[in-house]
Amino acid sequence: MLAAAPDNLSFSPASGPVGTSVVVTGTNLTGTTAVTFNGTPASGFVVNSATQLTVTVPTGAGTGPVAVTTPGGTVASATAFSVTRPLTTWTGTISSDWFTAGNWTGGVPSAAADALIAGGSPAYPTIASGTASVFNLTIATGATLNQTAGTLNLSGNLNNQGTFAPTGGTVATVGDASQTLGGSSPLAMYNLTVGTAGAVLGMATSVQRQLTLTGNLTSTGQTLTLRSSVSAGVAIDALVVNSGGGVVGPVTVQRAIDPSLNSGLGYRHFSTPVSGPTVASLATPGFTPVVNAAYNAAAAPGTVQPFPTVYGYDDSRLSLTNSMSSFDKGFYSPDALSSALTVGRGYTVNIAASEVVNFQGQLNNGDFVMPLTSTRATYPDGGWQLLGNPYPAPLNYALVSGGDRGNLENAIYVYSSTSQYAGQYRSYINNVGNPVLPSGQAFFMRVAAGQASGSLVLRTTAETRPLVQLTLQGASSPLLDEATVYFEQGATADFDGAYDAEKLPNPTGLNLSTTQAGHQFSINGQAVLDANSRVIPLAIGVPTAGNYTLTADQLLNLNATFVYLRDLQLGTLTNLRQQTAYSFTVTNAATLNTSRFELVFSSQQVLATAPAALAQQVAVYPNPAKTQVTIELPLGMSRQPVTAALVDALGRVVRQQVLPASLSSHAFALPTVLPGVYLLRLTTEAGTVVKKLVIE
Repeated sequence: MLAAAPDNLSFSPASGPVGTSVVVTGTNLTGTTAVTFNGTPASGFVVNSATQLTVTVPTGAGTGPVAVTTPGGTVASATAFSVTRPLTTWTGTISSDWFTAGNWTGGVPSAAADALIAGGSPAYPTIASGTASVFNLTIATGATLNQTAGTLNLSGNLNNQGTFAPTGGTVATVGDASQTLGGSSPLAMYNLTVGTAGAVLGMATSVQRQLTLTGNLTSTGQTLTLRSSVSAGVAIDALVVNSGGGVVGPVTVQRAIDPSLNSGLGYRHFSTPVSGPTVASLATPGFTPVVNAAYNAAAAPGTVQPFPTVYGYDDSRLSLTNSMSSFDKGFYSPDALSSALTVGRGYTVNIAASEVVNFQGQLNNGDFVMPLTSTRATYPDGGWQLLGNPYPAPLNYALVSGGDRGNLENAIYVYSSTSQYAGQYRSYINNVGNPVLPSGQAFFMRVAAGQASGSLVLRTTAETRPLVQLTLQGASSPLLDEATVYFEQGATADFDGAYDAEKLPNPTGLNLSTTQAGHQFSINGQAVLDANSRVIPLAIGVPTAGNYTLTADQLLNLNATFVYLRDLQLGTLTNLRQQTAYSFTVTNAATLNTSRFELVFSSQQVLATAPAALAQQVAVYPNPAKTQVTIELPLGMSRQPVTAALVDALGRVVRQQVLPASLSSHAFALPTVLPGVYLLRLTTEAGTVVKKLVIE
């Protein structure tokens, strides 16, 4: 006779996480051979009787019916067992370190666990490096989550009832289904990466540095703001990197103003990075745009009242007869505040540097084709076009191909205000000058001589490579020089014409470059960043002794990478993502200094000097030495390559050698080194160690 199938199945408890012990009751359970949770087999179960068995919820189980198999058949429960995730709650009883297990009731969260940061803790968590993973994360009222670096991977939702305002690092949505970023308190992200499954905003959200979209981010009526701010006199804008995704819904793109040349009122050249805004949208709490159509037909436009503060540019106006110069005739006032700001066109606005303009609308993306007309064939001074970067990200004009500049001269001209009604232009052509146009930046181009029309095609070529651009400038001079380092597959530390530009000395005597492999670079292409630190020396030449400043004008696509400027003469280390400008003094301007400054790129925070306990473990012998010394390093300094430099009393590097990783003992030869007292400087992953060395 056949055995009867299981029947009347029920279970207790009705829900629980993986690992929960569940009692299943029913009939005909003798001889049970398998138990599954929504199809996932349980490896451990015990048949207590014909009417009861005990089973553990297996790893990988999902919410669904519990099924029991006996020789009589397989039967599933009529109700579903709800598989929940374990919850771990922050206590902060030990420290503020997210990764310390004792700070949590259930250990450090994982991608399979929910986490709650409760209010009233003695210390609140900080993510300062590495990757923190969690499924659903709740920040309770009164609680705070700090993030200075590293990555927070969310597999579920973020519910912010407290405070989350990171100063570094990345939040990444990595779940298999669309995720919600919400709560009752606004979210201020530093970098935000949206995974392929997408995300939905449930609360007002801002991004300070980079929004990377591999899936869609849907605003659902919430405000999404790409922030812009001024740090150490430099305007820094958030940027968008479209990697297969986009933003569904309107966005507010801010544009702060660089006050370095003029901190007051002045003409600033803007372009909209979104579609749909009007002239009225240029208004800020301290600025109300003024337009006056009477300006456009007046014989003496400068006397019109009210005097406009917003202008477009139209080359066809050179045919007018009025009191303006040929070039200035092209400026016109929009007819009304309701007039649209045309995507790809530029506008000049007389506004103070303290204001931040908000462009609101759908983000521009894709290619833009701008047909242009010109009067240059009739008017020799004609052909000028005020155009603009249409993207919510920097536009590298150097990547615009010749075929996309139909009948146009190659140069671009970017205006900088120096007073309320005066300014200066910087230009770029053929890899000379600065080709990068920030988001919201307008610029002039010119239709070629003899041409009645032209066209400019801008494509989605926003810079996605990690890139740092430094500027050197004296305290009392407008002169400046630039050097750029970027990272790309195929580039190396040696000179390569496909990736690098050599440094050509400026006759002014002000020169900035990077140095490697016996070359000086104005643009230095490097291999892709990895877990190892990268040190790139700088070469600085100045015309006179005095005060100078190195400024990080651009810090693009660096994600969790730390970027430091090391002053080897003073022993200082400046985090350029926190402080973009570094001032210093030069007392000897006679020679090019190649041994004072270096850029340091690291996946971990770097110390200016090594901890004393580690430094004491560094051995250099014999000392005094003649032809060679042995350098012994402790484990904490030998996991990555170490740069050993011998510096003489004048601060010159007379001998340099890279000591390979994973070795504790290294030979450092001293060929042709003159007798004297030197400093042996060791640049390690733990910081810099300096040892005095006497050579006989």
